[in-house]
Amino acid sequence: MKSTILAVLCVAFSLGASPARGQTVPVVITSDYYAQPKVLVLHALNNSGKDITGYTIIIRHKKADGRLDENGRSESMEDMLGLLITSEMAKEPGGSESIRQQNSANAIFPKGYGIFLAGETRDKTLTGIESGSDVDVIAGAVFYTDGTYDEQDKDAFKRTLTNRQAALQQMRDEDELIRNALADLNDHPVGTVITEMNKRRVEQMNKPGPQFPMDIQNLRRMQEPIAYGPMKGKNERERLTQYVEEQEKKVELMTPHCHLEIALKQ
Repeated sequence: MKSTILAVLCVAFSLGASPARGQTVPVVITSDYYAQPKVLVLHALNNSGKDITGYTIIIRHKKADGRLDENGRSESMEDMLGLLITSEMAKEPGGSESIRQQNSANAIFPKGYGIFLAGETRDKTLTGIESGSDVDVIAGAVFYTDGTYDEQDKDAFKRTLTNRQAALQQMRDEDELIRNALADLNDHPVGTVITEMNKRRVEQMNKPGPQFPMDIQNLRRMQEPIAYGPMKGKNERERLTQYVEEQEKKVELMTPHCHLEIALKQ
């Protein structure tokens, strides 16, 4: 039998502050508890009026006396920034056919897997929950398509931003290696790039922070002649040039969403 938990899990984002009276709650979380299978279904409503590219839900378990268990915290993070960047690139007149194809593939994602649209509701199922009151759920951070964000939990916010900044830096480093290789007159610059990437990968293994391996396999494919698709008929240098031009555009579009003005300790 379904029982609804009322007015327990409503969460407001306001840069860590409680919303003022009359202020719209950007994200509202409610839930339904199913006692027989011990399942709690969370419903996150995007009530912000803006589309969301990333958000974190924080789930904290309670002790028998009702206090929060310090060791019982878990997070669920969704980041759809890559989908937004692909969509923006596909709209440009000079966008490549490969980007347009990728954007078309993204457009057929089932509901709940693309950009978190304004007014949309997304569900998350928790199993093995003895009671609907066993957990405390808050929404930790949210990032919007216009580059703004709201913060409810500082740690969750920093984790998401750290991942975005690290991924951005990885792309910048790769672009630098590619441009250096293209500056030489070598007809096979991809091999040079792969060698340098492997060196940096080894150097990064002992460094703290999230790791985003450079896409060496994608570069290896550029070493072979391509018989079909948007790269057909192009030589290695031309294929690599198109690749780095697209990635540099991704970096440009991603940067406002990574908030490099916020310094994060690794």
